[in-house]
Amino acid sequence: MRVSPRISAALLAGAALFAVSASSAMAQQAPAQASEVEALRAQVQALMARIDKLEKAPSTPAGPPASKDAPLVSADAFKAPQVTQSGNAKVKLMLSGQIGRAVEFADDGFDSDLMHVDNAQSSSRIRASGTAKLDDSWTAGTDIEFETQSGSSRATGFGTDSGAFTINERKVEFWVQHKDFGRIWVGQGDTATNVTSEVDLSGTSTLISHTDVGSLFGGVLFRNKATRAAGPNINAAFNNFDGMHREDRIRYDTPTFGGGFMLSTSFIEGGATDFAARYTGKIGDTEVSGAIGYADNDSRTGFDTQTNGSISVKLASGFNVTLAAGTRDLGPRDSDFWYGKLGYISKLTSLGNSAFVIDYYTQEDYSSLGADAKAWSVGYVQTVDAFATDFYISYRNHQYDTPTANFKDVNGVISGARVRF
Repeated sequence: MRVSPRISAALLAGAALFAVSASSAMAQQAPAQASEVEALRAQVQALMARIDKLEKAPSTPAGPPASKDAPLVSADAFKAPQVTQSGNAKVKLMLSGQIGRAVEFADDGFDSDLMHVDNAQSSSRIRASGTAKLDDSWTAGTDIEFETQSGSSRATGFGTDSGAFTINERKVEFWVQHKDFGRIWVGQGDTATNVTSEVDLSGTSTLISHTDVGSLFGGVLFRNKATRAAGPNINAAFNNFDGMHREDRIRYDTPTFGGGFMLSTSFIEGGATDFAARYTGKIGDTEVSGAIGYADNDSRTGFDTQTNGSISVKLASGFNVTLAAGTRDLGPRDSDFWYGKLGYISKLTSLGNSAFVIDYYTQEDYSSLGADAKAWSVGYVQTVDAFATDFYISYRNHQYDTPTANFKDVNGVISGARVRF
């Protein structure tokens, strides 16, 4: 077995200290032993010379170099606090993601089905983020994030609960930031107005009660009360006009100013542009967060312009209120939505936060002129900090009618968990 120079040095140092102690003790004995003392001193000097030589020697590996295909960490690396490393020593790499699975039961007024889904409101995904710092002012970074879903709750309907596995890009971008001038993003990622309809402090919005009504039971069809004929699915009947989502774009964010304000704009593939203002801060013990956005879709299909926003207020007691609204110019008509939520969040147990919520959503003229869509829900989210997991259950009612047809309500219950890593 090969012993490293540092270990050898430590052993020799111990021997030297022992020899010095012994020589000192013998020096106090009879003169007849003086020759032995001198001999020990000579050995000590030789040992110290060897230690100095070993300390200066370069370290050598215990075995052959690892293959370039060898894993960066061993199988039991989860026991260590650091499990990833960058191939570039100048860049700090963070690997993270989540698994979001759920079971849904839905009833369209005539039939019902049990569906196994990936919660599209907080889908399963994996991301790698890199950051590098030039100095105290300049920072740069990268984001690569992929959504990995099997049976998305946005698309799954009756008889389609074995949806194919898909991989979708969410973010492929880089950014450069100066603390006094702001940040520029380049690539596929959040536009300036993304999430401006979804500001929420209730602790539930990324899983259940949410302005994006179509994300949970989106593939389930409304059924005509008189003829049983299928109408639009839930995802097609609701839209929260949440900005321009994620696109290939160049985006600019100002630094935070005025105690919590930030402005953003982005120039998007195809000619679209958008602008957003955000605020996050505290007024006394009350948390306040809000956003407003405006988007011009230019020559792209779908709509012309839209304005939307949301605001959420959470009291120190844990009670919270969230409001959102938006309007979209669809060319021949305008469509509007309004949303309200009441919630309560508190740490009722040692497990983690418990969040309770009730919400209501209404929308006019979206899928067609005169269409009237409504939804309401109640829900509960329990965070278990030790597992980095959120468990949840929610009931939602969906209603939809047009000037020429009335449809049965769709009722659904969803329960599942999101495991974050």
